[in-house]
Amino acid sequence: MEIEYKIDPLTKEKFIPKKTSQKFATPANRIKYNNKKASKLNQERAFFDIPCKKSHKILKSLFEINSKQLYNMHFLHGKGIDFTAYNHIANTDLGKLPAYYNYALRNIPNTENYQIIKL
Repeated sequence: MEIEYKIDPLTKEKFIPKKTSQKFATPANRIKYNNKKASKLNQERAFFDIPCKKSHKILKSLFEINSKQLYNMHFLHGKGIDFTAYNHIANTDLGKLPAYYNYALRNIPNTENYQIIKL
């Protein structure tokens, strides 16, 4: 019977797999490979994820202080809310709203005021 070698995608070393589905020579190589892959993806998304996560954190803290409060857009902008980096549009009873994870911002018509809504 001929021995079938595989090539580890991380180290490019030849190894004899213990299972037919084994792709890496060691579990440590598999973990390192997947961490590098995830890190690269996170770096590509950082330009969007960082402001979106920051806005979410701010909205959460403001909502926990007073869930009924209205906030002026200039105040929110000054706090660090990025009105262009929301991560989805939420369908709510009040219509479609820009949302940062589980918080949405509703513009009060004909004003510069916003209401924070927990989804």
